[in-house]
Amino acid sequence: MARFLHLTDLHIVPEGLLVSGQLDTARLFRGAVDTLIHRLESIGPVDAVLVTGDISDDGSAESYRVAREQLERLGQRLLVVPGNHDDRETFRAAFSDLPEIRSTGQIDWVADIGDTRVIGLDTLIEGKGGGTLRDESLVLLSEALSTAGRRQTLVALHHPPLRTGIRFMDAIGLENPDALRSVLDQHDAPVRVLAGHVHGVYHGLLGRHPVVTAPSCCSAFALDVRKEAPVGFLTGPTGCAVIDTGVGGVWTELPLRYGDGPFAF
Repeated sequence: MARFLHLTDLHIVPEGLLVSGQLDTARLFRGAVDTLIHRLESIGPVDAVLVTGDISDDGSAESYRVAREQLERLGQRLLVVPGNHDDRETFRAAFSDLPEIRSTGQIDWVADIGDTRVIGLDTLIEGKGGGTLRDESLVLLSEALSTAGRRQTLVALHHPPLRTGIRFMDAIGLENPDALRSVLDQHDAPVRVLAGHVHGVYHGLLGRHPVVTAPSCCSAFALDVRKEAPVGFLTGPTGCAVIDTGVGGVWTELPLRYGDGPFAF
């Protein structure tokens, strides 16, 4: 088994700046890391921190410096894929010391953590909100699955291969989920797909393969499927997730703020 802390959608900008004139994401993430450090003992041993994109909001080198500084405080192995707000080359430079990050091309990778295989896929189309899986990413995925055997496998990407009903987010979703499903269906490894992008928890299936998205560390989108639904974000709830890949292990949302308590029954 292996246990992962799943973070996504940090949307960091340099200190002193606000995202959309509202969110001090550098401060918010610093507070999130404070909270997670406090909770690590109760969560249990973590084998890696998996971040599924939108680490930066503006793609600036300074935003990645701030994000990396905070991520390092967790003291865990890092696994990262880019999202639509990231700049691929600046992202690559910020995480170039990680063994999975290649010096050129797509930021796709394979990492074996304990008895779990993790496959990171780059869905970024620079300059656009939506994402796609390119042929080279699908080839890497197929090759990694072909050697995974029956071990537990996580596929991590930013854009989830499902629809939420939130129109403005579905409009910038993954362009080719059927291509992902086709590759997954050709292999026997038990796969779970982990994603971000939608700033909330959504469960679904891609064929027989479970898909789940984690909440954002900085903001949320309301589930509002009306045609006239307002386009915009909420300041909460925020959170992350924990996934345990052992037999009977579960994926668990981890809010960044609990209510008061615990109180005796």
